[in-house]
Amino acid sequence: MIRFGRLVAVALLGVGAITASAGTARAAAPILIKSCTVEKPKPFSHMANGTRIEWVNLGNKTASTVTFLVGYRNAQQHYLRRTDDVGSFAPHATINHVLSLYNDVTYAGAQTTQCVPTRVKWAGGTIWVAPSH
Repeated sequence: MIRFGRLVAVALLGVGAITASAGTARAAAPILIKSCTVEKPKPFSHMANGTRIEWVNLGNKTASTVTFLVGYRNAQQHYLRRTDDVGSFAPHATINHVLSLYNDVTYAGAQTTQCVPTRVKWAGGTIWVAPSH
């Protein structure tokens, strides 16, 4: 009985450590997503009109390229695609861009199923990559 109790305690400790490390990895991301939505179609169209991503560069360096992984589900399919926002993004700046992502699918509402930064290329050439993407 004591062995079983120790085994359970070790298992719970392991799960806690994994959870804490996953939380730390996500907290360390240099990009904060404020909003991520699919744009409404243009008049007389059923096709989405791109994807609006509002985000903040939390880093202390200028970013030159930020790659996002964005999920969207319409009536026919569940999509998961990557897109790049390219430019010169100052430290701590808030960026609000409409990117040409999902402008080729039937619009089914603004909500995305996922929106995460997966890669950041800094102006100096160094690269940050998300741990699980």
